[in-house]
Amino acid sequence: MNCNTAKQIRIIDLLEKLGYSPKRIASESWWYISPFRQEKTPSFKVDLAKNLYYDFGEGTGGTTLDFVMRYNNCDLKSALSILDNNVFSFVQPTVFNIPPQSEKNYEIIAVTEIVNPHLIQYIKSRKLCLKTVKKYCKQVHYTLNNKSYYAIGFKNDANGYELRNKYVKMCLGSKAVSYICNNSKKVILLESWSDFISFLTLYPNAEYQFDYIILNSVTTLNSTLLSESNTYLYKFDKIKYELIVCLFDNDKAGDLATEKALDTYGNNVVDGRLFYQEYKDVNDYLLTINPDNSV
Repeated sequence: MNCNTAKQIRIIDLLEKLGYSPKRIASESWWYISPFRQEKTPSFKVDLAKNLYYDFGEGTGGTTLDFVMRYNNCDLKSALSILDNNVFSFVQPTVFNIPPQSEKNYEIIAVTEIVNPHLIQYIKSRKLCLKTVKKYCKQVHYTLNNKSYYAIGFKNDANGYELRNKYVKMCLGSKAVSYICNNSKKVILLESWSDFISFLTLYPNAEYQFDYIILNSVTTLNSTLLSESNTYLYKFDKIKYELIVCLFDNDKAGDLATEKALDTYGNNVVDGRLFYQEYKDVNDYLLTINPDNSV
């Protein structure tokens, strides 16, 4: 499949296969709950006439290919492969956009050490240290809408699992941050578990020098961390960390999250994105400097 053919695939058809239906239709403008984060008010618009989307929450948009690359966090070649193989026909919907758990439509069957060769190959394709991934993640077997799946699972503080494999990026259960405490006076904030593992792959000696808060979505920054009532960054009404390092994505959402952290915690915060300023995120930087997968 070439780019022109891919762009002819209707975005609304992909959204339907992912489990999303329009919340409001105004002529050629169809409004959806964003598939990229948890929200109550639809901010994701599809222009049917032009077959383009725009996410007002992120300030980004584009074609069918742009959507597939954003949703799957992949490059153009991978997006074409996903569409060519009709992978979207069996990609699971992102559960965290479904009201949890009024009607529980999933069941965790087993949580084991990561041994599946397809998952291991995915880990290697992201240039992540397999030993480190196995330390912090599990292989999760589950059913969703009466179908069986498996994925890499990273547990959050609400006992939900952030799931990832080659085709799926979703949360099973409640959305929350993941807090890793090493009793340090320094903490690193990251958007995803893959960024966390990427950082440890790049700097293994730093593992126990910091505490880590993995947001699992920049939206949890507002709901969890930007309040003096949170226990992650505050203790007895005082900031408990001497240093708060933000390693968010180099995009508008990452910029906004960093600015909010700086506004809230002031001089305690450092924007640590300087070392990967030419790259999308920590994993993108790792992929570039470690092309031979020597981890």
